[in-house]
Amino acid sequence: MKHSDINMVTGYLGTYSSPLSEGIYRFTLNKDTGILSGPELFYRLPDCKYLSLYNNLLAASVKSGDEAGMSLLDIGRGEPSLAGAIYEEETTACFVTQDGDFIYSANYHQGIVLIYKKTDGGLILYKRIDIAPGAGCHQILFHEHYMLVPCLLKDEIRIFDRSRDYCPAGSIFFQSGTGPRHGIFSKEHRYLFVVSELSNELYVYRVESGIRMTMLSVTPLLTQEQTKQSLQSPASAAIRFSPDERHLYVSTRFTEIISVFQVQEGQVQLIQQTGSGGIHPRDFVLTENGAYLLAANRTEGGLVCFPVDPDSGMIGPECSRIPAPEAVSIVLNEA
Repeated sequence: MKHSDINMVTGYLGTYSSPLSEGIYRFTLNKDTGILSGPELFYRLPDCKYLSLYNNLLAASVKSGDEAGMSLLDIGRGEPSLAGAIYEEETTACFVTQDGDFIYSANYHQGIVLIYKKTDGGLILYKRIDIAPGAGCHQILFHEHYMLVPCLLKDEIRIFDRSRDYCPAGSIFFQSGTGPRHGIFSKEHRYLFVVSELSNELYVYRVESGIRMTMLSVTPLLTQEQTKQSLQSPASAAIRFSPDERHLYVSTRFTEIISVFQVQEGQVQLIQQTGSGGIHPRDFVLTENGAYLLAANRTEGGLVCFPVDPDSGMIGPECSRIPAPEAVSIVLNEA
């Protein structure tokens, strides 16, 4: 049976620099069968750990010699062309996101957030926000006119007011040793879900108004037995919603699992834990129709595709897998 091109999705992998990895890799997914193809080297770019795709512009953290910064690729015609590059960082950012005008990077090691402006001539530095050396800045979230930055090593989420030139606007505090890493808002921003890397917990907050939030629950991601059996300290990483937001997914490295939660009005219930198909599942994504989950295993196992039951949210046995050298970030182009 021949499948139409409309059911073929292109994806990109961001990777750590190593003898096995040379930059950004491209792969395809058949949404009819769950079969992955590739990968192929798409663009040679050292240490392009995190990717962000917006309107055919692919932003990537990058390192060149003793400098680090951001590269912006135009992929609108299928093959990449460099739309801008700038080096304003000492180490590569661990998180990148963008909108129509700006690219935002969270730098874990330097404890800074940099905002780059897109111009016809390329990229320029628009704003530098120094949080603290070793703050462990790990993500950037937007809520109304606020920017939230989980600071893993500070055990807090710093909040900045974009309407007032990003001036500090408060914090969400966590107990020492929690390590808030990534968060996700529900579509209507009624709830905020945060995963912690060090304590391996799922925090749920109800958004009352503006940046005022009430914590509803804290749910352990692992049992004591799972923690004991891990060869290294477990480290939870990515958090994603199903398209209908009835289910929430979290990856945990060094136990190599993906946890599935049922979600209803801010209440969460763990319904499944399943293997990631390899070692070190730092990132994963779901397709827009919620039918497949793709997990990138950095150390071993590659990129693995799992079917997902749209009704139950449960993850099934793997459909396919391909190599993914040092892959730590995934984006899909389903436009």
